[in-house]
Amino acid sequence: MAKTAIIGAGSWGIALSALLHNNGHEVTVWSALPQEIDSLRQTRALKTLPGLTLPDSIRFTAEISEAVSDKDFLVMAVPSIYVR
Repeated sequence: MAKTAIIGAGSWGIALSALLHNNGHEVTVWSALPQEIDSLRQTRALKTLPGLTLPDSIRFTAEISEAVSDKDFLVMAVPSIYVR
């Protein structure tokens, strides 16, 4: 089991977080948008991925230091329009 940070909470980041979690990894998802993190914490779902409910063990944060500290690997899933 690897400690993983997903950088980006869009469709791609959330899909990857579910996949990695289902394969036994510890997952933390980061977004620069606090309202997006709050929504994910409350609903455990994303409108663009109907039928996917995220497990309670996936953590969400808007603090980049919290997301990347003590992780085995990082996955960049930030949409290209926001990379800049």
